[in-house]
Amino acid sequence: MNRNHIHPFTLILCFAAFVLMLTTSCSTSKKLNYFNDLPNAETYELKNMPVPERIIERGDRLDISFIVKDQESAAFFNKHSMTGVAGAVGAATGAAGAAGNSDYLIDLEGEVEIPVVGRVKLAGMTISQAKQKLVALVSPYLKDPLVEMTFSTFKVTVLGEVKNPGTFVISAQHATLFEALAAAGDLPHSAKRYDVRLLRNYNGKRTVHKFDLRKSSVLEDPDIFQMRPNDVIYVQARSGSLFKEDFGLVASVVTILISAVTLGFSIQNSKN
Repeated sequence: MNRNHIHPFTLILCFAAFVLMLTTSCSTSKKLNYFNDLPNAETYELKNMPVPERIIERGDRLDISFIVKDQESAAFFNKHSMTGVAGAVGAATGAAGAAGNSDYLIDLEGEVEIPVVGRVKLAGMTISQAKQKLVALVSPYLKDPLVEMTFSTFKVTVLGEVKNPGTFVISAQHATLFEALAAAGDLPHSAKRYDVRLLRNYNGKRTVHKFDLRKSSVLEDPDIFQMRPNDVIYVQARSGSLFKEDFGLVASVVTILISAVTLGFSIQNSKN
């Protein structure tokens, strides 16, 4: 009898082990991949999600500049005045002006101290609302003033089972969930992608959102996808790392494969 012949039972066991290994690989991918429930299409249209206008809060820092034609009068309002063309207004008129780039902290009362004007409450307003308020307040002192205002910082904290936990300044205006996760180096294999928490203290409300990164619903939920200032993302760790789990599965597959081959050769040799 040909000793190189492999018993059919051995082939069946090898095939079963191969199928088990493929199943293990697919199971692992589903644990790690984002948006597993998206349709299998090249393009999938999501619903529109407008970027929410950020609200000024206590602890925010604002860059505020007062722009006018009269350089000397503007210097009283700007912490750090400078000589030059006052932005687009000066460029359009050809007149010299003054603009100061000043960092203002919104204090615990929700107010800022504006030179000449005094304390002004800006917390609870949008940038456009705050600009209109400042224009009205300085108009008695300045002729045709313009106010430029932007947020200086946008901080998000990412904690737990991420590669680089910490607090990150992502963007001065707005940020998304995945920008925050990218800043933290993304999630390792040992992270619970199906159990992520978002802790938020924004506009007087404290909330906790729980979500699953494997589901595409996070892409269409503005409360999760769009970050708010000082959000905290907490990623839980798996009870046992995915590597340990997969190692156990692979070890089982290898054991079955070796046993199958050994048994097959034993049966073949016994018949010989």
